[in-house]
Amino acid sequence: MTFNANRYVDEALRGKQKPEPATRLQFIVMDDWDNGPAPERPWGVRDRIPLRQPTLFSGEGAVGKSLVELQLCAAHVLGRDWMNALVEPGPAIYLGAEDDSDELRRRLTPIVTHYQTTFHELINGGLHLLSLAGQDALLAVPDRSGKIIATPLFQSILDAARDIRPTHIGIDTSADVYGGNENDRAQVRQFIGLLRHLAITADSSVVLLSHPSNTGINNGTGISGSTGWHNSVRARMYLTSVKPEDGEQPENDLRVLHFKKNNYGPVSESIVLRYRNGLFLPEGGASNLEKAAKEAKADQCFLDLLKRYNANGRNVSDHASATNYAPNAFVREKQVRAAALRKHDIDDAMRRLFDANQIRVETYGRPSRPYRRIVEC
Repeated sequence: MTFNANRYVDEALRGKQKPEPATRLQFIVMDDWDNGPAPERPWGVRDRIPLRQPTLFSGEGAVGKSLVELQLCAAHVLGRDWMNALVEPGPAIYLGAEDDSDELRRRLTPIVTHYQTTFHELINGGLHLLSLAGQDALLAVPDRSGKIIATPLFQSILDAARDIRPTHIGIDTSADVYGGNENDRAQVRQFIGLLRHLAITADSSVVLLSHPSNTGINNGTGISGSTGWHNSVRARMYLTSVKPEDGEQPENDLRVLHFKKNNYGPVSESIVLRYRNGLFLPEGGASNLEKAAKEAKADQCFLDLLKRYNANGRNVSDHASATNYAPNAFVREKQVRAAALRKHDIDDAMRRLFDANQIRVETYGRPSRPYRRIVEC
């Protein structure tokens, strides 16, 4: 599909040479509002992504936004969980402007395996993929007066949404579908307004993927251009790589999904994700059983390493400012990395072991200048 923006603008302007008649205002009828409770808030993803509103999902290039979005589409059509959250089951539309059909198949294959399903079930559930890689994917452009107007492609998406009635629509990415100035607040708000019209018409959630600017990366906001992007949407997510803590080796398979904005519910805590078997999954799982198992693994790692260090005469301290602080030393060990533990896991393990009287601090050295070390009880 090709689209000539200038010709489309010219045609739009020629069609509006005569002033349009004033529209009769349609005030909301509130006569029965005293007769029952207000309707419940509709969610695409409970407490995270609202229905009938656009959500902005930003992240650096190659961080994994498209994969996380495809996981969300699959969760909707299968009625399964997404990042430990409940989703509203129903059809989903994914519009991708960067990946062709072969790449989408490669990315969806591990998702199908994870959910123990088939592509046939995804189709039956209502997954609709649209690849516009290498094509004009603009959904909105500015006319000569600077006003953002919808393109024929946007109208086609709107018509398809009326027919499919998707629960979710994912659009990947803003740089491909938005033809306006990202720094122009008015144009940004008009574009988000078009996406809101799409969401209301389809009675769906609409998630727009985007890339942050260097400033947005450095200041942690995760946005690019005008603050209108943040202010105009009702929910916003930001996917980042995990920065290693002091003494840690970087882990390229970890991400953090930050929930930066949620006008209709509580701002959720950030979720640590790990890339496993071709998709991103919450680190540590959701159940108390899994949490307890991870804590037990961290405790045992700490005790094993403490025993080995003491046997080798390598004393470790409980003081965070000490050069031989135990968690800083242990996190570099292969045993800890193999167990997928991080520094805060080792910190927590040390505190638990002190509380359980399994380890203690003893002093050694000259009485005039004693040192501290951790030993087993």
